[in-house]
Amino acid sequence: MSITYTFNSTEYSSDFIGQSLEALLLDFETNGAAGEHDSGNPGGINTGGFYTAGVASGLAGDTYAQSNGEGFAFSAYGSLSYNFAAHSLTGTVQSISLGSYLNTDGTVGDPFITFNFDSLTSGTETGRDNAVHDVIWGLMNGSVQGAEDSAGTVNDGGLLALLDAAGLSDDIITTGSASFSESELLLAA
Repeated sequence: MSITYTFNSTEYSSDFIGQSLEALLLDFETNGAAGEHDSGNPGGINTGGFYTAGVASGLAGDTYAQSNGEGFAFSAYGSLSYNFAAHSLTGTVQSISLGSYLNTDGTVGDPFITFNFDSLTSGTETGRDNAVHDVIWGLMNGSVQGAEDSAGTVNDGGLLALLDAAGLSDDIITTGSASFSESELLLAA
């Protein structure tokens, strides 16, 4: 799987320039990502929701977004659906943005980082044990490292595990985009 990201240091501490992507995300988890299903609210009511073309849309949509109102928000864009009976999230994720608040259309206002995925897809046959569910469930719980659930579904490591598998968790943070054209790399050499 190919993953690219864009980091905006004006929306998060510029102290992370030159540090690893993993360090940045773990700091966000510790200092900004309380989540809503965390230990203070285990199994709590989900205050996030689905949106289609910026309009709230039940149990499926092109965006799933959540904010706890305390400095943590995320928005996953793609084609997503939630099976209430199985409590599983499936579909395709094209991008995930992290920031501190949500706009009324489900997008993150002033995101500090956005990840773009070329192929993060999970079908309904996978139930809860799939990467889409693992990443988003982790973020719902305020964790970039995934989260266990009450049904005992294995935590596969969440967003950090995907970044590690793509070779990005040790990536050094710079401003702008983590993907470069061949001509940009030649100029840098």
